[in-house]
Amino acid sequence: MTPDERIPVEILTGFLGSGKTTLLNRMLSEGAFRDTAVVVNELGEIGLDHLLVETAPGQVALLEGGCLCCAVVDSLPETLLDLVRRRAGGELPRFGRIVIETTGLADPGPIMEVVRRSPLLSHFLSLGVVVTALDMLGGRTQVERHPEALRQLVLADRLVLTKLDLRDPLAPEECVWIAGANPLADVVTASDVLADPALLLAPSRGARPAVTDDHAAHSHGVRAWSFPLGEPVTRSGLAAFAAALDHRLGADLLRCKGLARTRGRLLLVQGVGARFSVTDAPPSADGAAPHLTVIVQRREAGEIAALLPWLHVPEGTMPPSKEDLQ
Repeated sequence: MTPDERIPVEILTGFLGSGKTTLLNRMLSEGAFRDTAVVVNELGEIGLDHLLVETAPGQVALLEGGCLCCAVVDSLPETLLDLVRRRAGGELPRFGRIVIETTGLADPGPIMEVVRRSPLLSHFLSLGVVVTALDMLGGRTQVERHPEALRQLVLADRLVLTKLDLRDPLAPEECVWIAGANPLADVVTASDVLADPALLLAPSRGARPAVTDDHAAHSHGVRAWSFPLGEPVTRSGLAAFAAALDHRLGADLLRCKGLARTRGRLLLVQGVGARFSVTDAPPSADGAAPHLTVIVQRREAGEIAALLPWLHVPEGTMPPSKEDLQ
């Protein structure tokens, strides 16, 4: 392929719960972006995010079981080349771009270098933009606490500020902090992308930040524990379980995501820290096994498993207090 014919590989990253999948689905809902192949990375034994991405059947490749920048980065070239082969052989539509949606704990640097440094990949593919979703409810704290969040911020070509609708307007010092952390990045808001989805992957106006070290930076002790849910839960039980997680784990609770079935209804459970939401699962999740994946720091699976019985308390039961868990 000539340089002009190569397929761009765009990287969509951002810390846990920052809204990456929401942004991606908004873009894919536009007809002009239906020619997009998506690679979704999961942290945990049970994949979920690929069920929430809306694109053509067969155009989502899932890398499970670890963070894309480290544990399964070696399978990324094979995944990308398989997409290219299937496109050339007519098994897939002739997509015009590949979007990699990383897990929230991915350092994008090694992923960028995989595309750049492989002679075979670089013949067919080119590195597009790196887009980072920055959660403006807790993003600054995440960046200060987690080196992955910092790398996601400083390596971005474009920053999408999310969750601004849930808070007061940005303070001037916050704008100064963002500009100081990455003065090269374009900065847009999630509302901007909602109004014009093409903004998400538009070519960057600035020079690409340098990748000074392709060794993945990872927060110490971050683990993802997945729990199948064989029995139906209650809505009161989900609220009780969320409260129990918050009381027991505190700041060590990073993310909770999964599917839970009540009597006759499949629900999507999403939590970032102590903030939880429960909504009807999308049609694409029909047939998926109910489960919860909890991402924590310095905590073992047994500590979470001990709280699972709260999922099954009768409707009308109040969430537990800290004293109830002692």
